[in-house]
Amino acid sequence: MPERVTAKEIIRQSSQGISVQPFLIRADDNQTYFVKGLSRALGAGLVSEALAAELGAHLDLPIPPWRVVDIPQELIDFSVMDNVRDLEGGPAFGSLQVENASDLLWAKVPDIPAEIKKRVLLFDWWIGNGDRGLGPMGGNVNLILDQSGALQVIDHNVAFDSSLTAEEFRMYHVFRDQLSAQTGELLARLEYLPMLDAAMADWGRITSLLPEEWVRRDSGHGDETEPTLEQRLQLLERFKEDQFWGQL
Repeated sequence: MPERVTAKEIIRQSSQGISVQPFLIRADDNQTYFVKGLSRALGAGLVSEALAAELGAHLDLPIPPWRVVDIPQELIDFSVMDNVRDLEGGPAFGSLQVENASDLLWAKVPDIPAEIKKRVLLFDWWIGNGDRGLGPMGGNVNLILDQSGALQVIDHNVAFDSSLTAEEFRMYHVFRDQLSAQTGELLARLEYLPMLDAAMADWGRITSLLPEEWVRRDSGHGDETEPTLEQRLQLLERFKEDQFWGQL
């Protein structure tokens, strides 16, 4: 179970993020987190964030640690910040702040090691994440560099998109330059399969981390939010099929 923390200060709303702009919050563990609330991101988005963070760890991806963040209603009520009501609705998702981070720019993409590019590319195809687009004219890359210049992988609230096509993915993904030598090769597939198998073997523990309020529509008593956990699992298990690898 990830440590559950309580917000004690709402610092500001981030300018990053298109569908959901998180709030920078200091919690009672004295760490700062970028927090997405249930009212705005909805349960499906918060489930996607948490699942992606846990699954990405099995691919050794540098995804910041996450926490379930409880936000006292009085903290929201006494704030004069715009959009602060986005944090209402129940437990929120918090991603540990990466200090002195900067956005990954197109000019810096060639500096990223090929191996991590391949793993990010595979990861996004696996979890149905089409929200990693970048080109010479810009885009929404959801990748940052820490103060040492190392890559950090963030923002997965729109992942698990079963409608994402191979054509879209190949056209827009920031690391599409790796596709020609990517995972369809036998040796690469053999390298990554154990990682994906291990992640799937951990599915029970991972899903146990999710607050009921994110998984159920009605405070634990309604139907599952969609995509359901079963639908997400079916999407992930595509890696067992040749077609999954052949489309890359």
